[in-house]
Parts: sequence; structure tokens; C-alpha cells
Amino acid sequence: MSALLLALAMLWGLPPVAEALAAGARGGPEEADFKCALNYISCIGTNKCIHLSQLCNGVYDCSDGYDEGVHCRELLPKCQQMNCQYKCAITRSGTRCYCADGYETSSDGRSCTDVNECNTYGSCSQMCANTEGSYSCSCVEGYVLQPDNKSCKAKNKPADRPSLLLIASSETIEVLHLNGSKMSARTPVKGSAILTLDYSYKEDTICWIESRDLSSQLKCTKIAKAGKLTDEWIINIAQYLHNVQQIAIDWITGNFYFLDHISDRIFVCNQNGSVCITLIELDLNNPKAIAVDPASGKLFFTDYGNTAKVERCDMDGMNRTWIVDSKIEQPTALALDLINKYVYWVDIYLDSVEVVDYQGRKRHTIIKGRQIRHLCGLAVFENYLYTVDSDNLSILRINRYNGTDIQSLARLDNAKEIHVYQKRSQTAVRSHACEVDPYGMPGGCSHICLLSSNYKARTCRCRTGFILGSDGRSCKRPKNELFLFYGKGRPGIIRGMDLNTKVSDEYMIPIEDLVSPRALDFHAETSYIYFADTTSFLIGRQKIDGTERETILKDDLDNVEGIAVDWIGNNLYWTNDGHRKTIAVARLEKASQSRKTLLEGDMSHPRGIVVDPVNGWMYWTDWEEDEMDDNVGRIEKAWMDGYSRQIFVTSKMLWPNGLTLDYHANVLYWCDAYYDHIERIFLNGTDRKVVYNGKDLNHPFGLSHHGNYIYWTDYMNGSIFQLDLVTRNVTLLRSERPPLFGLQIYEPRKQQGMYYIPFLQRSVIKGYLPLQSF
Repeated sequence: MSALLLALAMLWGLPPVAEALAAGARGGPEEADFKCALNYISCIGTNKCIHLSQLCNGVYDCSDGYDEGVHCRELLPKCQQMNCQYKCAITRSGTRCYCADGYETSSDGRSCTDVNECNTYGSCSQMCANTEGSYSCSCVEGYVLQPDNKSCKAKNKPADRPSLLLIASSETIEVLHLNGSKMSARTPVKGSAILTLDYSYKEDTICWIESRDLSSQLKCTKIAKAGKLTDEWIINIAQYLHNVQQIAIDWITGNFYFLDHISDRIFVCNQNGSVCITLIELDLNNPKAIAVDPASGKLFFTDYGNTAKVERCDMDGMNRTWIVDSKIEQPTALALDLINKYVYWVDIYLDSVEVVDYQGRKRHTIIKGRQIRHLCGLAVFENYLYTVDSDNLSILRINRYNGTDIQSLARLDNAKEIHVYQKRSQTAVRSHACEVDPYGMPGGCSHICLLSSNYKARTCRCRTGFILGSDGRSCKRPKNELFLFYGKGRPGIIRGMDLNTKVSDEYMIPIEDLVSPRALDFHAETSYIYFADTTSFLIGRQKIDGTERETILKDDLDNVEGIAVDWIGNNLYWTNDGHRKTIAVARLEKASQSRKTLLEGDMSHPRGIVVDPVNGWMYWTDWEEDEMDDNVGRIEKAWMDGYSRQIFVTSKMLWPNGLTLDYHANVLYWCDAYYDHIERIFLNGTDRKVVYNGKDLNHPFGLSHHGNYIYWTDYMNGSIFQLDLVTRNVTLLRSERPPLFGLQIYEPRKQQGMYYIPFLQRSVIKGYLPLQSF
């Protein structure tokens, strides 16, 4: 088959030598090997190829006479005995049959069968029909077949809308002709740092992400005739855009797809930015590029974290499939041929540009080697790929059917991304599943409509804090908000997830731009998530809808490993494993003005903390690093004003991590990261027992209780587990890149029960009576 591929080199203007074949995997790029095309043979020591018919024809075609000699006469009888269907070739190493163009030798070595050229990449630039001994090419509507009877060129309609190159550089969007010349009448967009762009031809709109010091904005502009950019505006997006690597516009629905390479997720927002939902966040460890084909209902993206791969899924995030996962190292750019259903990608480690079809078949190397060492961005149109060489700041055009045909079109400083602005680059459809209904709702969806497996199918999704109704269209607030949220590092982020892993509803906007969010809690009355970012030495909060992010405590926080919200007194408690070893408290509002130290000293490493405001107690864990004495790790308790401090649990305890309370059953649970088990004890100090010590406990960190279940994070392997306390069955809920830190179950019903507290105790907690030092 490789010989057949090489034969096509001649069809696209190559000499009969030569195709650059893929080099070895991790050893880095190698120089290309030269091989002759089908029915050609190389002259020894050269890259010159001659046809088999030129062997033993009495003419010296090779400079050293390799093609002629006494073997021609000696082997002639053997050639006659072979009874070849077409012709026989005599080489110095023996004889063999060969066939006319369009045919290949069969398994018997003598007869000829038709070659289906249409199965080979590059036979035609678009449509191909195989015939006996040959084939014919044609073009889809809107294109014209060229004189070579293989290439298709787009009709320039309307005539005053030429094909253009849109290029995002660090501070401007450049508009060029396809030959690299600059538009004469243009108004380049200028911004602080333009990270990525895309366009909608139907809407005459270009959109890009512009990065400022600590935030980023989604901006758009109209592109008029002759490439002039006018009427700039901002689309307000509730999501954090600062780490977005690339955007892709679904030109059929107007939805924006965003790839965030720091929080490792893909999310999508509707056309006006009012609704955003997370599409993909699992098994993504370093996503780099994204591309969409909304007419086919397909989304493509690259990733090279744990496994380098190119993936495909439906536009609603379903049906994820790896289409390339071998001989690939660092795929950084994607482009789609919507007609042939081809996926092109750049691998900056292997110095290559390759292609497969949408199913991951028909893989082919377009170009490979040092001349394309630092490519970024990729676009495809007609016979060419367009890309940016960041090494020499040039815009390159590569013939995708003849990788030796590479041309530098222009030089631009700091160019990052490239698109071909042309009507035919975005397939139009007459109608689609997300069209606005008579009530103004796209696809009849209350919040956001996503195309799914094709443009005639759709999926409705709901914004954060809402769940999808049984009709599959309407969105409503859940009667009882209930979800799990957890912190992770590299990157630092707090995410929420449904306890039912099959449900895609989102309950909270991720809290991003963190380092080590090790401790978490919530306040249901105000919908705040509280967190301690240990490495950043701060305690902050953000509402589950993504609003009102703020730092509430910053000074004198050395190593906060545990926080707990007192929902009755509206106070926040935390442990501080600094040089002073303290337990402290502050009001939820005006925290920095009201903070007090309740307990100090006589602790090794204070870690997790929980409060029981209904009964007026707080509990905290204390790590001990001395592995020789397992009687020094402990759990202590005290009244919530710091009085009546006492050791609650000790012995056979070293690294007690997570703490969680079952308020209904009056049970305290904890996990020990040294013994790798989960234990429990009644609040009256009785019936201590190990509830789980299975192989799934590698380094338990965060712990939370809900109903008959215990949930925990594993710090080392990045997993979240669920333990059924009745059956002892363990379920893996989620696995991602470690480390994982604390987790909590957001359950507002946990934070109830105020009116059953004795008045005196309630008054102290609430602040009606003096609270000693607070």
C-alpha cells in the first residue's frame, strides 16, 4: 500500500521518488527515507527512480549502468517462463511481473487486478469514482474542477468577498489575502493580548479572547467587504476566560466552545454568553486544540497529558472516542476538512503534520522534518494547509497532497493562530434542531441548546444550579440542592459534581485560579463555598453561581489545613499549622476585623476541623510525624468558645486527615493517611471501629458523610470514592490528575436544627451573650 501512496506523488507534481515516511516514535524527528513509486526502481546510491520498463532496454538510464548488463540476457528465459499477464521486469536481483498503471499484481505474482485509487489519500482533492484501471475526480457544489482533473477550487461568490486569512497575533488581528498580501482597506483590531479567535461567516463576525492583567474578555467585531473590521463589542461571559487556550464557534447555533488548558476542561456558552455549561472535564490532562464540524455534529480536540491523543465526540460532549493514540506525542493544532471528513494535526515533538479521517483511519503523513519545527495554528482550504512558523515568524502554505510544496507567504510578529475566512469553510444547512421556537427558546430548550450527533439532533442543558426536567427541555431549581464539591491541585481548582455520575447537571461554577485548595466548607443560607488556599496563604469564598469571589482572610495564615462553617452563629473556624499551632474563629462577614485565636499550642500538626453548633462542640485532628509512637496522633474536642478542651480519641492514630459528622446519628468519622483506613466513633466516646480499610485507600485526604454513604478523596491517585456503609460496596466516582484535597457534600438540610438548642447555649453561640475571648 505504501508503494501505491508513493505513486500518487507523481499526480501532484512530485518526482517519482519520494515520500517522507514516519520516523520512529520517541527518538525525535529523523530525516525522511526516499522510496520510489509503484513500478519504479532506484538507481544505486541516488534518489533517481526509473520505470521498470526502462530496465534492460539497451539504454543506460542509471549513471552507473545499474539498469543494464549481462543479467538482462541471462535472466530473459526466466522472465518468459513467468507468464506475466502484463509485462516482466529484469533486475540484477531477479525477475518480477508488473502491471499497467491503475493495476497491481495479485497474490499469485503474475496476474493484474484493478487498484481502487479512491481508497488512497490524495487521489482526488474531493470526490472520487473508481473505474477499471483508472478513476475520475469531481467536486462538490460551490467548487470547480481544475485542468489537472484532480483539484477543486472554490467559486468566489459573492465576487466582492474574497477568501482571506485571519491571523491572531499578540496585539492585533491581521487580515491577509490567501497569497499573504495585506488588505489595503482594513482596520486591524488592537488589544492587550489576543489569545485565540474564530469567526462565523453567516454572521459576518470575528470573535476573540483578549487577555488583560488578571482577566480576559470575549470580544467580537463585524467584518465588512474587503476585510474591514468595524463595530467592536464585548460578550459578557460568567466563566473565567483567562486560561482559555482556544475557542471554536458553532456557526450553525452560534454557541461558543472554549478549551481551558489550565483547569483541563472544555465548556460551551450560548450566543449571548448568558448560559455556560461544562462539556468535558474528565480524562483531560493537557488539552491544546479544538475544532468543530456542527453539520456532522462532531467536536475534535487534542490532549497530551497522561496519554497523547486526538479525540472526537458529539457536539454535546457525548460518545467520546480516541481516533489517534499511537505514534503521537504533542498534538498542538487541529484543522478539519469538512468535505472529505479529514482531521489534520500538528505534532511539535515529532515535527510533523498528519491526517486521519473522522474514524481515525487512512492515516497519512503530510510533511515531516526540521523545516516545520515550530508550527502553531492550522487551517485547511482547497489543496493547502496554512500555518504559522513561530521560529521565523512566517505564515506558511503547505500543499497537503505534496508536502514538498511549501511556501512562505508573509512575516508577522507573534502570530499564534490562523483561519481561512471563506463561505465554503463553514457548511451551511437550511434548518437545524436548535432553531428558535415561537417562544424564543432555541430548540425549545429553557437554557441552552447543543447540537448532538448531527445538526438535526439536539440536547438541552441547564445553567449551574438548575436541573433538566423530565421533558428534556425545561430547567428547574432542584427541591433539595445536593452535590459533591472538592479541591484539587495542578491546576488549583474547586469543582462540583452530581452524586449520580451519569447526570450532567451542574450545581456550581468552578472556583479557579487557585494553587492548593486543601480545606473546604459551605454556608447554605448564602450559597457560599468557603476555601483555604494553603499555598497562597488565604481563606476565600465564592457563591455557587460563580459570583462574589473574594478573599476574606489573608494575614497570619501559615498553613490552614481545615476550615468549618458554623451556620448558626455565622462564624468560620480554622486550624493553622504554623509556628504557633492555633485554632481560630472569625465572623463570616467582616472576617478580618473579628478574628480571634481560641486555642494555641500543645499541638503537633492541627489538620481537619468540624463543628457541631447544635450541641456547641468543635472537633479537630492533630497529626504526629513520629511513626514509632502511634499514641500521639489524636482527635481533640472543645466547646466552640475554646473552653473545656480535651482529647477525644487517641491510640493507633498517626495521620488523621478528614473529619466529618453524621449529625443525625451523632457519629464522627475520620480517615488516617498512615494506616489507610476510615474509622468512626459515637460522639459519646463509645463504639470506635474501623468501617473500611480496603485496597482503594492509598492516601485518603478529604472525607464527607451523606445518608448511608461515606465519600473520600485519594490524594495520590486523584480519585473520588463512595463507600456504602450498609453493603460495604465501594464505587469509584471520578478519577483525574492528582493531587486531590478536601471534599464536602453540599446539603443545605445539614445546616438546620437551630430551634432545638437550649436557649442559653444558643444565645452564646449566636452572640447574644459574651463568648469569652470572642
